[in-house]
Amino acid sequence: MDLDQLNYDAWCELFQTHCIGFGVVDHIDGSATPETSNSTQWKKMDSIVKLWIYGTVSQPLLQMILKRNATARQVWLNLERLFRDNKDAKAIQLDNELRSISLGDQSITTYCTRIKTIADLLDNIDSSVPEKNLVTYMINGLSSKFDNIATLIRHRSPLPSFLEA
Repeated sequence: MDLDQLNYDAWCELFQTHCIGFGVVDHIDGSATPETSNSTQWKKMDSIVKLWIYGTVSQPLLQMILKRNATARQVWLNLERLFRDNKDAKAIQLDNELRSISLGDQSITTYCTRIKTIADLLDNIDSSVPEKNLVTYMINGLSSKFDNIATLIRHRSPLPSFLEA
């Protein structure tokens, strides 16, 4: 997981599924503590869950969340706060990039892939972009050599999906 990739939600889902599969989800959801469990066994399992977390985050992110004597639950909550607090600022940045994207000297495939990637990143941080807007942004960023096709797409009713366009 990485701050720049905005893949927290996907990572979170995969990590929780992993913990459920190994029967240690209580270490991240806070439903068990050393006081309510066999303390030695709980600490051992908690250390394993922390190692899983540390092993699945980028090095810069690891430096931000690594805390001495923290429980897996505390590390989990620190990650959540870090991503949730940064979400609105990142959404504004990505939305601005999407609205101002242009073809430039890229290939159409690269250009459309970039638009789709930005839209997916926004979706990951709960700022979904309607399909109609993606088509509009794509058309608006095309160079003049694509004027004919842009006009055809603009006048289709209903507007085609991003994939069709």
